[in-house]
Amino acid sequence: MINKLRLAGTVHIQEWRRSGNVLVAVYRYGIGSDAVKPPPLTPVERLRRFRARESLDDRAFRLARERGHRLKPRRDPLVAALFGDK
Repeated sequence: MINKLRLAGTVHIQEWRRSGNVLVAVYRYGIGSDAVKPPPLTPVERLRRFRARESLDDRAFRLARERGHRLKPRRDPLVAALFGDK
């Protein structure tokens, strides 16, 4: 139905609003030109928005997990003595 009204020129896109991660067109009745669709968010912008909503507990858990990925587990000296270094 909106497509028919748009082809007839009776409605136009007044603005674009972000609903979660999706851009939604807001239509207005009457003659006018369509609003320009904004460019999509870059991955950095999406990450910043996600981390702004992150709770303190989630942030602490994420940072601990990232620290854990950087650490290399040490081999037990007794196991190394029995079975060798590699």
